[in-house]
Amino acid sequence: MLPTLVTSGMSYWRIAPDARLRPHVSCYFLALPSPSAEQSVAQAHEEELLLPDGHSEVVFGLSGAFERWQLGQPARRCTMRHSYVIGSRSHSVLTRDLGPVAVAGIKLDPRALPALLGMPLAVLRDETIGLAELGVPELLALEDAVASAGSAAGVGAVLDAFLLRALRDVPPADVNVVRLLQQIRQSRGSLSIMGWARQRHVDARHLERRFAESMGMTPKRYARIVRFKHGYHALLAATAEPAGSRQRLAAAHLYLDGFYDQSHFNKEFRAFMGTSPSARLKATLAQATSISDHLLAGELESAS
Repeated sequence: MLPTLVTSGMSYWRIAPDARLRPHVSCYFLALPSPSAEQSVAQAHEEELLLPDGHSEVVFGLSGAFERWQLGQPARRCTMRHSYVIGSRSHSVLTRDLGPVAVAGIKLDPRALPALLGMPLAVLRDETIGLAELGVPELLALEDAVASAGSAAGVGAVLDAFLLRALRDVPPADVNVVRLLQQIRQSRGSLSIMGWARQRHVDARHLERRFAESMGMTPKRYARIVRFKHGYHALLAATAEPAGSRQRLAAAHLYLDGFYDQSHFNKEFRAFMGTSPSARLKATLAQATSISDHLLAGELESAS
């Protein structure tokens, strides 16, 4: 279990699953309001930007409510009061807590989600559906068990016990999809999908279709997410070094790795962040907007 992170008035735990679940589960998480009443009030007025990570999620609403909407689509914001499932998320989203909020959840490989829900992943692609709407009795019972767990360790134990049973019969993944997924991660998103398919004499259209069925998005979209997040992480790391230092000069252009040029990086930055790199680094984002940078390192680890 990672140490507690305190950000935006919330305490956040990232909990490692049982080692036997690692092929299917990235992590569990628990987010609770800070004990400080002052922080809880401030948090109700702050938006948080969550970058996509290519995972599916089961989110258990323990208390409170928050608004959620896709970047660039504020008119389509929804109020989340209950537990829900998210298909593989390929776009950035914004959230705003409506008072103190407590949630727990599972980040899992999209290929495992059909085993939990008994429905194809395509139905859930970039969709958010309430557990009550899905009508899966086992997940509704799990919701009650998570709510009664009482601690981060308790949440982890409850989820381990459930998922070791629920995911024991996940069918084998398409071998070409697995290999392509590994290569995208190892290349940090800089892989040529068409070139990879040609080298292995694989039909590119068939591969793309099978990848989308397994992961909920095309391999090109998945590669864009992985490439951007590594580039963004490298940019933050470079600018954290003292200005003019040897370390900063050495890292100055590492964030462009995998991008055609600065213009290409800027375009992708705006697509995922809704602003320019300079605005992000100068902290001139929209007032009361924070970025989920505290989650970034863990997401990069799960994509390696």
